[in-house]
Amino acid sequence: MSFRHLDRFAQVRSPVTRVPAAGRVFGTVVLALATATLPAGAWVQLGLLAAVSLALLAIAHVPLRVALARLAWPLGLVLLASLALLVVMPGEPLARLGPVAVTAQGADRFAMVMGRAMVALLPAVLLVSTTSFPELLQGLRELRVPVAVATALGLAYRLLYLTVDELERLQRAARSRHAGGGVTRRRHLITAIAAATLGRAFVRAERTHAAMLARGFRGTLPLLHAPVWTYRAVLNVAAVSILVLAVAASARLP
Repeated sequence: MSFRHLDRFAQVRSPVTRVPAAGRVFGTVVLALATATLPAGAWVQLGLLAAVSLALLAIAHVPLRVALARLAWPLGLVLLASLALLVVMPGEPLARLGPVAVTAQGADRFAMVMGRAMVALLPAVLLVSTTSFPELLQGLRELRVPVAVATALGLAYRLLYLTVDELERLQRAARSRHAGGGVTRRRHLITAIAAATLGRAFVRAERTHAAMLARGFRGTLPLLHAPVWTYRAVLNVAAVSILVLAVAASARLP
Protein backbone atom coordinates (compact mmCIF):
# COMPACT_ATOMS: atom_id res chain seq x y z
CA MET A 1 0.00 0.00 0.00
CA SER A 2 1.42 3.38 -1.03
CA PHE A 3 -0.64 5.44 1.42
CA ARG A 4 2.08 7.38 3.24
CA HIS A 5 2.15 7.92 6.97
CA LEU A 6 1.96 11.50 8.17
CA ASP A 7 3.67 10.76 11.49
CA ARG A 8 6.99 9.74 9.96
CA PHE A 9 8.97 11.63 12.64
CA ALA A 10 7.01 10.26 15.61
CA GLN A 11 9.77 7.74 16.38
CA VAL A 12 12.56 10.34 16.31
CA ARG A 13 13.62 11.06 19.87
CA SER A 14 13.52 14.77 20.68
CA PRO A 15 12.30 17.13 23.43
CA VAL A 16 9.07 17.52 21.44
CA THR A 17 8.27 13.80 21.19
CA ARG A 18 9.07 13.34 24.89
CA VAL A 19 6.13 15.62 25.75
CA PRO A 20 2.85 13.64 26.02
CA ALA A 21 0.43 14.09 23.16
CA ALA A 22 -1.98 16.18 25.24
CA GLY A 23 0.77 18.74 25.81
CA ARG A 24 1.61 18.82 22.11
CA VAL A 25 -2.04 19.32 21.18
CA PHE A 26 -2.43 22.06 23.79
CA GLY A 27 0.71 23.87 22.62
CA THR A 28 -0.40 23.61 18.99
CA VAL A 29 -3.79 25.13 19.77
CA VAL A 30 -2.23 27.96 21.81
CA LEU A 31 0.29 28.83 19.09
CA ALA A 32 -2.28 28.61 16.28
CA LEU A 33 -4.88 30.72 18.09
CA ALA A 34 -2.31 33.32 19.16
CA THR A 35 -1.17 33.67 15.56
CA ALA A 36 -4.66 33.76 14.07
CA THR A 37 -5.80 36.51 16.46
CA LEU A 38 -2.90 38.88 15.84
CA PRO A 39 -4.15 42.31 14.75
CA ALA A 40 -3.35 43.67 11.33
CA GLY A 41 0.11 45.21 11.14
CA ALA A 42 1.63 43.15 13.98
CA TRP A 43 4.56 42.09 11.82
CA VAL A 44 7.09 41.96 14.67
CA GLN A 45 4.92 39.62 16.73
CA LEU A 46 4.19 37.51 13.65
CA GLY A 47 7.91 37.18 13.02
CA LEU A 48 8.52 36.16 16.65
CA LEU A 49 5.82 33.48 16.51
CA ALA A 50 7.25 32.26 13.22
CA ALA A 51 10.64 31.99 14.91
CA VAL A 52 9.06 29.93 17.71
CA SER A 53 7.44 27.57 15.18
CA LEU A 54 10.69 27.16 13.22
CA ALA A 55 12.62 26.54 16.44
CA LEU A 56 10.18 23.80 17.43
CA LEU A 57 10.55 22.22 13.98
CA ALA A 58 14.32 22.22 14.38
CA ILE A 59 14.12 20.78 17.91
CA ALA A 60 11.85 17.98 16.64
CA HIS A 61 14.25 17.25 13.74
CA VAL A 62 11.52 17.86 11.15
CA PRO A 63 13.15 19.20 7.94
CA LEU A 64 11.80 22.55 6.81
CA ARG A 65 11.32 21.28 3.25
CA VAL A 66 9.01 18.54 4.55
CA ALA A 67 6.96 21.04 6.55
CA LEU A 68 6.67 23.41 3.58
CA ALA A 69 5.65 20.55 1.29
CA ARG A 70 2.83 19.64 3.67
CA LEU A 71 1.76 23.27 3.82
CA ALA A 72 1.33 23.53 0.04
CA TRP A 73 -2.31 22.40 -0.19
CA PRO A 74 -3.76 24.31 2.80
CA LEU A 75 -1.83 27.44 1.88
CA GLY A 76 -3.09 27.12 -1.68
CA LEU A 77 -6.67 27.12 -0.39
CA VAL A 78 -5.98 30.17 1.79
CA LEU A 79 -4.38 31.89 -1.21
CA LEU A 80 -7.44 31.33 -3.38
CA ALA A 81 -9.78 32.52 -0.63
CA SER A 82 -7.73 35.66 0.07
CA LEU A 83 -6.99 36.93 -3.45
CA ALA A 84 -10.07 39.14 -3.38
CA LEU A 85 -8.49 41.22 -0.58
CA LEU A 86 -6.07 42.68 -3.12
CA VAL A 87 -8.86 44.49 -4.96
CA VAL A 88 -11.76 44.90 -2.50
CA MET A 89 -9.83 46.83 0.15
CA PRO A 90 -10.09 50.59 -0.45
CA GLY A 91 -6.85 52.54 -0.59
CA GLU A 92 -4.05 53.85 -2.77
CA PRO A 93 -3.83 51.86 -6.04
CA LEU A 94 -0.56 50.07 -6.72
CA ALA A 95 -1.37 48.38 -10.01
CA ARG A 96 -4.32 47.81 -12.31
CA LEU A 97 -5.61 44.49 -13.57
CA GLY A 98 -8.13 45.50 -16.18
CA PRO A 99 -11.06 47.25 -14.52
CA VAL A 100 -9.87 46.55 -10.97
CA ALA A 101 -6.98 48.03 -9.02
CA VAL A 102 -4.68 46.38 -6.48
CA THR A 103 -4.44 48.70 -3.48
CA ALA A 104 -1.62 49.14 -0.99
CA GLN A 105 -3.98 48.40 1.90
CA GLY A 106 -5.24 45.30 0.11
CA ALA A 107 -1.71 44.05 -0.51
CA ASP A 108 -0.81 44.62 3.15
CA ARG A 109 -3.91 42.78 4.39
CA PHE A 110 -3.31 39.94 1.92
CA ALA A 111 0.30 39.55 3.08
CA MET A 112 -0.85 39.54 6.72
CA VAL A 113 -3.47 36.86 6.08
CA MET A 114 -0.99 34.63 4.25
CA GLY A 115 1.64 35.16 6.95
CA ARG A 116 -0.76 34.31 9.75
CA ALA A 117 -1.98 31.23 7.88
CA MET A 118 1.56 29.94 7.35
CA VAL A 119 2.65 30.50 10.95
CA ALA A 120 -0.61 29.08 12.37
CA LEU A 121 -0.36 25.95 10.19
CA LEU A 122 3.28 25.21 10.99
CA PRO A 123 2.56 23.92 14.53
CA ALA A 124 -0.23 21.75 13.11
CA VAL A 125 2.24 20.24 10.64
CA LEU A 126 4.66 19.70 13.51
CA LEU A 127 1.93 17.97 15.55
CA VAL A 128 0.91 15.48 12.86
CA SER A 129 4.55 14.84 11.93
CA THR A 130 5.67 13.96 15.46
CA THR A 131 2.52 12.35 16.91
CA SER A 132 1.12 8.98 15.96
CA PHE A 133 -2.62 8.82 15.54
CA PRO A 134 -3.26 6.65 18.65
CA GLU A 135 -1.22 9.16 20.70
CA LEU A 136 -3.20 12.01 19.18
CA LEU A 137 -6.47 10.37 20.12
CA GLN A 138 -5.25 9.83 23.68
CA GLY A 139 -4.21 13.48 23.86
CA LEU A 140 -7.69 14.53 22.74
CA ARG A 141 -9.23 12.31 25.42
CA GLU A 142 -7.01 13.87 28.09
CA LEU A 143 -8.15 17.31 26.91
CA ARG A 144 -11.77 16.19 27.49
CA VAL A 145 -12.81 15.75 23.86
CA PRO A 146 -15.96 13.53 23.89
CA VAL A 147 -15.09 9.84 23.85
CA ALA A 148 -17.47 9.17 20.96
CA VAL A 149 -15.66 11.73 18.79
CA ALA A 150 -12.22 10.35 19.58
CA THR A 151 -13.34 6.75 19.00
CA ALA A 152 -15.00 7.64 15.68
CA LEU A 153 -11.82 9.37 14.53
CA GLY A 154 -9.72 6.36 15.48
CA LEU A 155 -11.96 3.92 13.63
CA ALA A 156 -12.15 6.16 10.56
CA TYR A 157 -8.36 6.44 10.50
CA ARG A 158 -7.90 2.68 10.60
CA LEU A 159 -10.58 1.98 7.99
CA LEU A 160 -9.08 4.62 5.70
CA TYR A 161 -5.95 2.51 5.27
CA LEU A 162 -8.02 -0.59 4.50
CA THR A 163 -10.16 1.31 1.98
CA VAL A 164 -7.15 2.76 0.18
CA ASP A 165 -5.57 -0.70 0.10
CA GLU A 166 -8.75 -2.13 -1.43
CA LEU A 167 -8.88 0.66 -4.00
CA GLU A 168 -5.27 0.09 -5.07
CA ARG A 169 -5.92 -3.65 -5.38
CA LEU A 170 -8.85 -3.04 -7.72
CA GLN A 171 -6.80 -0.57 -9.78
CA ARG A 172 -3.97 -3.10 -10.15
CA ALA A 173 -6.45 -5.75 -11.26
CA ALA A 174 -7.91 -3.39 -13.87
CA ARG A 175 -4.46 -2.44 -15.19
CA SER A 176 -3.38 -6.09 -15.43
CA ARG A 177 -6.39 -6.75 -17.68
CA HIS A 178 -5.79 -3.60 -19.79
CA ALA A 179 -9.27 -2.40 -18.88
CA GLY A 180 -10.47 1.11 -19.44
CA GLY A 181 -9.39 1.83 -23.01
CA GLY A 182 -11.16 4.91 -24.40
CA VAL A 183 -12.86 7.76 -22.61
CA THR A 184 -16.25 6.06 -22.20
CA ARG A 185 -14.83 2.73 -21.00
CA ARG A 186 -12.48 4.54 -18.62
CA ARG A 187 -15.40 6.46 -17.14
CA HIS A 188 -17.33 3.24 -16.64
CA LEU A 189 -14.27 1.60 -15.11
CA ILE A 190 -13.76 4.42 -12.61
CA THR A 191 -17.44 4.25 -11.64
CA ALA A 192 -17.27 0.49 -11.19
CA ILE A 193 -14.09 0.68 -9.08
CA ALA A 194 -15.60 3.40 -6.86
CA ALA A 195 -18.81 1.41 -6.38
CA ALA A 196 -16.93 -1.81 -5.61
CA THR A 197 -14.64 -0.01 -3.14
CA LEU A 198 -17.60 1.58 -1.35
CA GLY A 199 -19.47 -1.73 -1.16
CA ARG A 200 -16.46 -3.60 0.20
CA ALA A 201 -15.82 -0.79 2.71
CA PHE A 202 -19.35 -1.19 4.12
CA VAL A 203 -18.95 -4.97 4.34
CA ARG A 204 -15.55 -4.64 6.01
CA ALA A 205 -16.93 -2.08 8.48
CA GLU A 206 -19.71 -4.45 9.51
CA ARG A 207 -17.25 -7.33 9.94
CA THR A 208 -14.87 -5.12 11.92
CA HIS A 209 -17.67 -3.97 14.21
CA ALA A 210 -18.80 -7.56 14.83
CA ALA A 211 -15.22 -8.63 15.58
CA MET A 212 -14.75 -5.72 18.01
CA LEU A 213 -17.97 -6.59 19.88
CA ALA A 214 -16.87 -10.23 20.08
CA ARG A 215 -13.61 -9.09 21.70
CA GLY A 216 -15.32 -6.99 24.36
CA PHE A 217 -15.41 -3.52 22.79
CA ARG A 218 -17.48 -1.16 24.94
CA GLY A 219 -17.06 2.22 23.26
CA THR A 220 -13.38 3.03 23.84
CA LEU A 221 -10.20 1.89 22.13
CA PRO A 222 -7.58 0.39 24.48
CA LEU A 223 -4.13 1.92 24.87
CA LEU A 224 -0.89 -0.02 24.61
CA HIS A 225 1.21 2.66 26.35
CA ALA A 226 -0.09 5.15 28.87
CA PRO A 227 1.37 8.69 28.58
CA VAL A 228 3.81 9.73 31.30
CA TRP A 229 4.09 13.37 32.34
CA THR A 230 7.41 14.58 33.74
CA TYR A 231 8.34 17.86 35.37
CA ARG A 232 10.46 18.73 32.33
CA ALA A 233 7.53 18.13 29.96
CA VAL A 234 5.23 20.32 32.07
CA LEU A 235 7.83 23.09 32.22
CA ASN A 236 8.44 22.91 28.46
CA VAL A 237 4.74 23.20 27.61
CA ALA A 238 4.23 25.98 30.15
CA ALA A 239 7.28 27.93 28.94
CA VAL A 240 6.27 27.78 25.27
CA SER A 241 2.65 28.68 26.06
CA ILE A 242 3.62 31.65 28.25
CA LEU A 243 6.07 32.90 25.62
CA VAL A 244 3.48 32.65 22.85
CA LEU A 245 0.77 34.36 24.90
CA ALA A 246 3.17 37.14 25.93
CA VAL A 247 4.08 37.80 22.29
CA ALA A 248 0.41 37.83 21.27
CA ALA A 249 -0.51 40.15 24.16
CA SER A 250 2.29 42.60 23.25
CA ALA A 251 0.63 43.14 19.86
CA ARG A 252 -2.37 44.73 21.62
CA LEU A 253 -0.45 47.06 23.91
CA PRO A 254 -0.89 50.76 23.16
